[in-house]
Amino acid sequence: MNTDKNTKIEKIRPKKSLITSEGIIKNIVLILFLILTLTPLIWCLIMSFTPEYDMFNPTRILPKEATLENFASILDPSTSAHEAVFRGLKNSLTMSAITILTGIPVTVLTGYAFSRYEFKGKNFILRFLLITIVIPLFTTIIPIYALFSNYELLDKLFWISLIYLSAFLPMNSWIIYNYFRSIPKELWEAAKIDGCSEIQTFFKIILPISYPIVITSMLILFLMSWNQFQIPLILTTSQDHKVITLVLQEFMGRDAISYGMIAVCGIVSILPPALVAIVFRKFLISGLMSGSVKG
Repeated sequence: MNTDKNTKIEKIRPKKSLITSEGIIKNIVLILFLILTLTPLIWCLIMSFTPEYDMFNPTRILPKEATLENFASILDPSTSAHEAVFRGLKNSLTMSAITILTGIPVTVLTGYAFSRYEFKGKNFILRFLLITIVIPLFTTIIPIYALFSNYELLDKLFWISLIYLSAFLPMNSWIIYNYFRSIPKELWEAAKIDGCSEIQTFFKIILPISYPIVITSMLILFLMSWNQFQIPLILTTSQDHKVITLVLQEFMGRDAISYGMIAVCGIVSILPPALVAIVFRKFLISGLMSGSVKG
């Protein structure tokens, strides 16, 4: 009898709607985000397959006849476009590698020192590091250029990469510092009881369990250095040392602009960071989240 009564109550009780206002808003925001993010990429891809004579046809979005001429020009080793694009890729990879190889030891040791030791002025230095993150580039680029010019450092990839590092060091050091703070203190104490020195504790215990944040820092350094435009624009003076973000200017002349070649160059320039982000996205997300809450 009770079973029949419960069944009737369940039939009368209105079912909870699967479509809620919160879900609708979330989907709308997601769709808008995808539109804003993907539309420039899709438009760039369409332009890369569009002949120059059909580039500004107002009657259609897709080209009447797709062409691979722009891609063929980039991939043909005998063309100047091929030389410029692949030289730019090489320079960008070189500067990113230098930034990573010099930046990782500095950021890891900086984060370790701030998380492990107490010293006078520690809080002030941490706050100062955070303040430098929001300083606009144009406020410092003029004295940097004057310094490079006086010491004949212009157009030298290594020293320009160090300028990259000085811009990225505060944020990466802060991320690693928060990660090291989340490591339980009992782990440090256990290592000390076992007779490990400070160096042994760092290299044998702390560093092996910190590989997610180290890889995250490497990814951040790579992505941020790859996307640089203003710094290499001002500090590089020769064609041989132009990075891929500056190669786009090669296809803009005084009398004509090759929009198709610019689109192809843009697609080629985003392939390395896109592939890196896709392959290592797990480390990028987990590394950032793992140090977000202090243990």
